[in-house]
Amino acid sequence: MFNKVKFLIALSSLGLLIACSSTNSKPLSIEFSTDSSKIIIKNINEAGLFKLKSNIKTDSTYQKIVSVLQTPADDDSTSMEIEYPGNLDVIGDSLIFTPKMPFVKGKTYLIESIINAQFAKGEEIVKSNVGHRVKAQQKFLKR
Repeated sequence: MFNKVKFLIALSSLGLLIACSSTNSKPLSIEFSTDSSKIIIKNINEAGLFKLKSNIKTDSTYQKIVSVLQTPADDDSTSMEIEYPGNLDVIGDSLIFTPKMPFVKGKTYLIESIINAQFAKGEEIVKSNVGHRVKAQQKFLKR
C-alpha cells in the first residue's frame, strides 16, 4: 500500500514538472521595429496571446503588461529612469508598443514585461528554489 502511495506521489510530481516546463521553449523576443519607431514583442505563448487579443482593447490593465523606461546617460548620476508612455496593440502573433513621443536616437530604453513570466522553471521547482513573485523579463534597447 505504501509503495502505491509513493508511486502516485512521484507520478503526480512528474506530471507537475512536465506541465510547468512545457511552455513555449522560445524566449520572448523584444526588439525595435526596422525603423526604430516601435517595439515589437514576439514568441508569446498561445494562452497569453489569446488573452491579449481578447482583452487589450477593453481592459486598461493590459496596457500595463509592458513598461518602457528611458534610462539616464551613463555619465548622469542624478537622473532617474523615466517611464515612456505609449499604447499596446496585438498585430498577428506580436505585441506592438507604439510610443506617444518618438524614441530619441542615442538613448537606451529598458523594457520590462510579465508576458510568458513564471514563478519558477522546472529545475527550480525540483531544487525547491521557487520565488514568491513573478519574474519579469527585462531587455535594454539602444535607439
